[in-house]
Amino acid sequence: MERGFTVKAEQRAKIVAANRARKWTDESRAKMAAAKRGKKPSPETRAKMSAAQLGRKASLETRAKLSMAIRGRKHTEESKAKMMGPNHHNWKGGRRLVAKGYVKRLCRDHPFADEMGYVMEHRLVMEARLKRFLRPEEVVHHINGIKDDNCDENLMLFPSGRDHTSFHNNAGPSEVTP
Repeated sequence: MERGFTVKAEQRAKIVAANRARKWTDESRAKMAAAKRGKKPSPETRAKMSAAQLGRKASLETRAKLSMAIRGRKHTEESKAKMMGPNHHNWKGGRRLVAKGYVKRLCRDHPFADEMGYVMEHRLVMEARLKRFLRPEEVVHHINGIKDDNCDENLMLFPSGRDHTSFHNNAGPSEVTP
C-alpha cells in the first residue's frame, strides 16, 4: 500500500478549479516569463504537457487570439539577415543546379537576377569576358553541349535567339552535340 498524501477527487477538483480561476498580476507574469526565457522543456516535460492538453479544446476567443498572434508575427530585418546566405542552415555556396542542367549563381545586385537573386552562371561568365551586362535578348551557347560546363572557352554569344536557332539548324550533328 502506498504511503503519502492522498487527495479525494472532490478536493482535487476544487484545487484545479481554484488554480484555473487564479489571476496573475502583470508583475508575476513578467517574472515567470523571465525565468522561462531561453529554456526549453525536456522531452519528458513536453510529453506531460501534451498529455495534460489531450481532449481539451480552446475557446473561440482563445483560438482567435492565437490566430491573430501567428498572423501578426513578422521577422525583423536583423533576424532575416541571420537566416539568409551563408548563415542559413541549408547554404550550399550560392550555386544551384536548375532545370535542364543549367547552373545558377546567387548575385542579388545583378540587374537581371530572378526574384530569388539568382542569375544563370553562363551569362555571368560571358559578362565577365565582355566586361558589360548582357542584354536580355542575347543568348549564350555551350559549344560542347554540356550545360553545366561554364568555362570561358566553351561559351559563344549570339545577338538573338533567332541567330542561335539558325546556328543549330545549319550546323550538322557532328559540329554541335545536343
